[in-house]
Amino acid sequence: MRKDWFEHVQKTRKKLSRGKKVPIAHVAAMKAASVTWPTVKAKLIRKRERECKKLAKEKLKGVAEE
Repeated sequence: MRKDWFEHVQKTRKKLSRGKKVPIAHVAAMKAASVTWPTVKAKLIRKRERECKKLAKEKLKGVAEE
């Protein structure tokens, strides 16, 4: 999750710096990113759960075929 958090901060910083001469500081970007992080985090968790289910399903399908 830490890696995902910093990727989210990086995206937020890029969005906030758009059209400005001086880029937004990392700390300011972290504050802004913390507002939207819960929804992004929930999406990432759901995505990981889907991938686990998909892999488990494929694994069962492979065992059943043998």
